[in-house]
Amino acid sequence: MKPDEIIIARLNRGAAILQCVEKTQTRVTLALGRNKQAKLPTSRVLYATGIVPASRGDFLKFRDEAEQASNEIDLSEVWEVAVEEGMPLSTDEMADLYYGDTGAVQKAALTLYLDRGCDYFVPHERGYLPQTPETLQSIRDRRKQEAEKAEAAETLMSSLSDGTLPDPMSNLHENLLNHIRGFAVHGDDYARSYAAHSLLETVSEGSRDLQRLAFDLLVGAGVFEEDEPIDLYRAEVPDRFPVEAVAEAEAVRKGHRADEQDRADMTGLETFTIDDADTRDRDDALSLEISDGEYILGVHIADAGAFVPPNGAMNDEAHRRMATLYLPERTIPMLPSAFTNGVGSLDPDQERAAVSLLVRIDESGEVRGYDISPSTIRSRAALSYEEADDAIANESDPWHDTLARMNHLAQALLARRERAGAINVNRDEMIVKVASPTDIEVRVAARNAPSRGLVAEMMVLCNSLTADFCKNHDIPSAYRSQPPPDISDLNLFDENGALRCLTPLQRYQLMRRLTPAVVGLTSTGHAGLGVDAYVQATSPLRRYPDLLMQRQISRCLSAQQPMYPAEDIALVAQRAEVQLRELSRLEEGRRRYWFMKYLKITRLDSPNESNLFDAHVLENIPRRLAVLDLEDYPFRIRAELPNSVEPGETVTLKLTGVNLWRKQGYFIHTK
Repeated sequence: MKPDEIIIARLNRGAAILQCVEKTQTRVTLALGRNKQAKLPTSRVLYATGIVPASRGDFLKFRDEAEQASNEIDLSEVWEVAVEEGMPLSTDEMADLYYGDTGAVQKAALTLYLDRGCDYFVPHERGYLPQTPETLQSIRDRRKQEAEKAEAAETLMSSLSDGTLPDPMSNLHENLLNHIRGFAVHGDDYARSYAAHSLLETVSEGSRDLQRLAFDLLVGAGVFEEDEPIDLYRAEVPDRFPVEAVAEAEAVRKGHRADEQDRADMTGLETFTIDDADTRDRDDALSLEISDGEYILGVHIADAGAFVPPNGAMNDEAHRRMATLYLPERTIPMLPSAFTNGVGSLDPDQERAAVSLLVRIDESGEVRGYDISPSTIRSRAALSYEEADDAIANESDPWHDTLARMNHLAQALLARRERAGAINVNRDEMIVKVASPTDIEVRVAARNAPSRGLVAEMMVLCNSLTADFCKNHDIPSAYRSQPPPDISDLNLFDENGALRCLTPLQRYQLMRRLTPAVVGLTSTGHAGLGVDAYVQATSPLRRYPDLLMQRQISRCLSAQQPMYPAEDIALVAQRAEVQLRELSRLEEGRRRYWFMKYLKITRLDSPNESNLFDAHVLENIPRRLAVLDLEDYPFRIRAELPNSVEPGETVTLKLTGVNLWRKQGYFIHTK
């Protein structure tokens, strides 16, 4: 090779036409243009033309002619000749077959074509070997599929950009659409996110948030609803029951029981339930009698364990779901509705199986004894919280005497727990119900309302005495324990040691000091509730650990031995802690989403409504968004505040926007 000679060499990006600068025995230096050079082994020189152009223009003319000729090559006839022989061909032999009379331009063109990839031939140590007919057909089929896929991708993304879907939808369209759908739900955690990226980038127009773009495109085309609960898809929350579980529930509805144990007949007690007005799975009922100067307080829990076979399909599905999921727009039950809304629910005027706790208690709330037994009850009434509050206040209400006495006992029990160190935060609850995407109800339920406090106190009593029963009988149980918080510096108690009526700031500070309860096989006391031991066994229709504990106690009552060893209880408890936190996160996320939409509809999109909100400042740290509670709703937000604003103050904020994708409201400080 001579200086400036035109050669074909293989660079990292493939064969290229270059000029030689100099050559040694093992390496060649090539001019890359713009004063750049590359040194390559001589083995990467594919063809030395022997031509030294007179000028740069002559070199460029040669290169362009060779590139053009390379683009026009079709070796199909050469392949038909070569495949019959099944022998490799050198570049010179192939050039003679294809061109006949071969010049340097033609040979350079063929060298480029072969090195850049040819369907008909593959490199061989002695040149190029023709592909077999079967391999060539496979290559053609693959290229056809790639072309069809590229066309499908183009038509799909074009249609989505126009707010439609291709018509008709091919299988290729469906597969590509599934990538968009998977990415909209899981983002970069989606296993084929790279495929979704390549599709979305063709229509992104500089959008940084490709996941939101995917969601918006699917909404625009009607694949997703605007309010699609992708959080649930991401968490793989099941919305249908296996046919085996449904069949079991139907058998239960027709009278089949998983147990046949003896039951105390308590149908003569005046039991009743108190729940939200729209509750259909009533799993706890109450009763109150007076005997020999003592109150006999009854807490009756639906005996789900009597109907759900321990090794059946309903149990397996309940174990998988772990709890009922309560969302503003729907409820996703732990057990089939045919059971929980039917024979499993303590509906009025129906005989139902229960596990009953009868507590002997005096006026001061002192527990003098208790009994737990399987029972049969008949509820007299299904009261809503509002109806129960009216009954407590209205002396003419037929339930007034019972509920007023029970409310008195609840207050006495609460006072005893508070003296034992219980911390009653009493933060109101925001309830969001969705009838349709534009019909959203938001109301605030006061936690200190008499009936809600009454029911809460009865459940604490039942769970703490159940825990006491388990400890006394050495029953393997999942105890909830909580250490006492250090709140000595918060000045939360009055001169008599009673908890003051807390301000929003004090409530926030107190809640930040509380450590989460832990679950274990031994109890060290639950300081937050002010009890020595605590289990959860009052919601067996809604929580799997409660169902397990109910079975455990029932088996000990009937056979004097537990159903589950400690290891099984521990495993379920550990898994439940993780899964229940995730379910709580999902519930809060959907509640936040619908509340944001409610604010958008009722405040931002309604010109006659104010978009001003008073809010309590909970935290205001420089260079960070402040933490606040809205005054009208127990809802926490963040907003930018002046550094001069102190925690504990009340400020006025203006709602300027809502981002439903991020479930955020944008507030600015006005005064």
